[in-house]
Amino acid sequence: MDAIVAAAFAAFVCELPLCSPLGGGVMVVQPETGAAHALDMFGRTPGLGGARPTVLDFDHVEVDFGATTQVFHVGRGSAAVPLALPGLLQAHQRWGSLPLSDVVAPAVALGRDGYQLGAGVAFAFRLLSPIIERTAESRMLFSDGDRIASTGAQLDNRDLARSLSDICERPERVRDLMQAFAAECGPAVGGLVTERDVTEATVNDAVPLCVELGDWHLATMPGPSTGGVLVALGLRLLGGVGKLPFGSAEHVLALTDVQRTLLSVRDDSFDEECRDAAFVRELLSDAKVAELRTRAAALHPDSPLGSTTHLSALDEHGMAVSLTLTNGEGSGHVLSGTGMVINNLLGEEDIHPRGFHRDPPGKALSTMMAPTVLTRGEDRIVLGSGGSNRLRNAITQVVSALIEHGVTPEVAVTAPRLHVQGTTLTLETRGLAAEAEAALQSAFGGHVAAFAEPNMFFGGVHLALRRRGAFGGAGDARRGGSVRVV
Repeated sequence: MDAIVAAAFAAFVCELPLCSPLGGGVMVVQPETGAAHALDMFGRTPGLGGARPTVLDFDHVEVDFGATTQVFHVGRGSAAVPLALPGLLQAHQRWGSLPLSDVVAPAVALGRDGYQLGAGVAFAFRLLSPIIERTAESRMLFSDGDRIASTGAQLDNRDLARSLSDICERPERVRDLMQAFAAECGPAVGGLVTERDVTEATVNDAVPLCVELGDWHLATMPGPSTGGVLVALGLRLLGGVGKLPFGSAEHVLALTDVQRTLLSVRDDSFDEECRDAAFVRELLSDAKVAELRTRAAALHPDSPLGSTTHLSALDEHGMAVSLTLTNGEGSGHVLSGTGMVINNLLGEEDIHPRGFHRDPPGKALSTMMAPTVLTRGEDRIVLGSGGSNRLRNAITQVVSALIEHGVTPEVAVTAPRLHVQGTTLTLETRGLAAEAEAALQSAFGGHVAAFAEPNMFFGGVHLALRRRGAFGGAGDARRGGSVRVV
């Protein structure tokens, strides 16, 4: 837990705008012994008390991806009640061992002394420049001189360094911080957040969604995480796929069949139904899995961007932690004097399928994020992914490769990725067998979009594992991942 929290705070400094203390997250914790925990520290719908702004600060911004564009919604009215910071502090208090000041020290040093901007985050800077440039305070955090920073730039965030250091010295500062957030995103300035929202919002310690996969036990996020439910279902549907040669035409066609089935399951009511444990149990039952294996699947569009950060950690005692964080794309606003980018989780179309600002105040938002832990005796696999709707398929593909085919972590993570979106299959061709690519072209009637090289579009699965007493892991280069065994 010390490692996870330290890395999360470092990401708050170095991975703008992917995550922020004023964003959200979800975490699965497998203690050394006993049952796993699922911590929901994602966003909550604001508006308790009924106060509404005269004019809602909620604007659309078009982001150009080159081949396509996407509209995001930003402004103070896009900010949900954030729980990333209180969630991490609670998790460290409960399961950490080092003093909080020691855990946060590397992040404070990075903010104070500076860091070198990596290529993956610099790419996000370029994509999201219309949001970044919305306010002077935001632009300053992301700029190198008079322009948006690019790869290799030396950046710092001294305001954030001071804020984090202050929180370590005075934990009550979190309450003051949240009250300031409510004031700067409240009805008086076009937002929806009230003081009651930040006072009553709490981190939810839930029972994970658990399924048996052969001799492996999987624990992932339960509803309202749609991603956890879809990962569990996808792996149930892929049971037995290990009989097919890894990377063969038959194997990749099986992967796309399952992805299309998952799309057919995720209808307009799915996000709400995932909150019902009885619905999830029936969906994952043997009878339902058998039915879905034979049912033709309809297709639905997905979102092309995912601003997320994933961390996995495992220790020699068997404790495992999997954490995924997000700030949406950021609202274009920074909380005054803190260096903290404010989220735009209320402006994310994918988690508001019924339309914006329709959920009741205090409701836990749904998310596709699905940190996951698998156990088999003393063996552990800890993983998750960034990547919006792609992350469910990325996680499912990697877990299947590990437990069905028994490949190494490096092979599982670097294998060509596949993603069904709308009526099109998007894939990576490097390392894909010619006969497998031909079979996919035929199956999708030529509606195939190909990336010649691995691409961050397909998420970034970062995993740690212990198998037969040996530690290992893999960081996904698609999203700047790395792995360290100490």
